[in-house]
Amino acid sequence: MAVTIKQIAALAGVSRGTVDRVLHNRPNVHPLAHKKVQDAIRALGYTREEKSTVAKTVVMLIPQWQDGHFNRQLISGLRRAQRYIADESFQLIEQPLYTMTTQELLQAMNKHLQNGVDGLIVRAENTPEMRQAIERATSEGVTVITYDADVPDSGRLCHIGQELWRAGGIAAGIMAKLIRPPEHVLVVAGNMRLEAHKGRVDGFCRRLRALGFDADAYRIIETNEMHHLTSELVTRALNEDSSLRAIYMATQPIAGCIEGIQRAHAHPVRPHVICNDLTPTAKRYLREGAVDFVIGQAFDQESFRAAVAMYQMLMRGKRPEKEIYYTDLSLISREML
Repeated sequence: MAVTIKQIAALAGVSRGTVDRVLHNRPNVHPLAHKKVQDAIRALGYTREEKSTVAKTVVMLIPQWQDGHFNRQLISGLRRAQRYIADESFQLIEQPLYTMTTQELLQAMNKHLQNGVDGLIVRAENTPEMRQAIERATSEGVTVITYDADVPDSGRLCHIGQELWRAGGIAAGIMAKLIRPPEHVLVVAGNMRLEAHKGRVDGFCRRLRALGFDADAYRIIETNEMHHLTSELVTRALNEDSSLRAIYMATQPIAGCIEGIQRAHAHPVRPHVICNDLTPTAKRYLREGAVDFVIGQAFDQESFRAAVAMYQMLMRGKRPEKEIYYTDLSLISREML
């Protein structure tokens, strides 16, 4: 039976990442740890010819969205990737998190690095702390792929996600057909530090200006994807601006937006609403006419493509041909349901 990295790491008393760096002659290995790994290799009779059979472990960290649709889609993509890869030496682990906070994500990443994981698939805010965590992981020989929200220039292998500017631009193009200057638009973002939110908002605003709307025609608010905060801020915006005729939901939760519209009794007319992601909730509001259009994305493609790219890199040494891979986009109206 072939000797595994896990066996070598256990005997040497080091992480699997350290063993992998020694086997591939990578830097940043303490001389004492290097000697322990070499001693374990000799004791177990490991040979370089066994390299292709060395097992690899990859963990995908999945934040807890308020709408379980996203978690279900990601896990569906992972399961499909496992069936597609069908390699017992490649262990793909899904780890749901309890929140969407950077703090919990950093703690989970640190734990897996200590356990010697070979690869991490993460969705992360573009912050200095997150960039440092990814840089640390890659310096230790761990491959990192981002999905949905990217951290550019961090050393990650590649990113898989929605073409954000294009998604926002599509929403603006449709919105410009529903309203006319000097009517106003409310743009609802969750967290502008997340590329998945900021990219859509930037694409929307840029395209809206190109279509003849002034910069003061739209107002951007952040709600941290919280239902009650979204509801409160949408109600306040509508009550304060009688010219507000449309809302672009660049994030979740759409239910909070609709609730906020219903509470805004002082507003003269129901605003047009365009949102992202065809969740069961968005589909219901689309059928009811509370939402005009949905910009859909194939969320399961993100986890599927990330897992396959990780397999190709770790098991076959094949780097992705591109740094960023975009998933499919769709524009959905009530008539298409």
